[in-house]
Amino acid sequence: MRIYLIRHGETAWNRENRIQGRENVPLSPEGIAQAEECGRAFEDISLKAVASSPLSRAVDTARAIGSAAGVRVIISQGLIERDFGDISGKVVDIFNPEKYTTDLEPLDQVAHRMLDALKELSEELKGDFAAVSHGGSINALLKELTGGRIGSGKTRLKNACISVLESVDGTAFHVVDYNLTAEEFSDRAKRNFQEM
Repeated sequence: MRIYLIRHGETAWNRENRIQGRENVPLSPEGIAQAEECGRAFEDISLKAVASSPLSRAVDTARAIGSAAGVRVIISQGLIERDFGDISGKVVDIFNPEKYTTDLEPLDQVAHRMLDALKELSEELKGDFAAVSHGGSINALLKELTGGRIGSGKTRLKNACISVLESVDGTAFHVVDYNLTAEEFSDRAKRNFQEM
């Protein structure tokens, strides 16, 4: 089983390096274009569904992918962004938000919330699916799955990037690739993913 974990398209706050957290910031025109490009990358990929965080920037990205792939979008609360507490809306160093506040959802809690969401979706969908989430939450999960080799504190995820996870049983996941643009993903999908 493959899970395609996707960061939402760009927002105005992303451009300003502003922490979004759980604020409901919409996609910018560039973000809409990124979501549509990401959707085109999934036109020939067989998916059961596209799951999404409930925040509008993720939902709109998921709708673009779901439309291109011809599948439904379902909302998963577990895919929501990390709660950044009182630094939401501020411009701070995203690689070390703990410098600015103690009012943060702990990274290990974010990673386990994301893992629980992916396990539930795997059990429900019983096949490959896409999941649209956020930079903070995806990075927490990548850090957990790789023992800190990538993810929080090390990886700056691009907007609308695609990370590929694999699972044999829907309970344990490993990272196949990460932080791919739609173009990079399409190139690799043609060469590798369909052969796996």
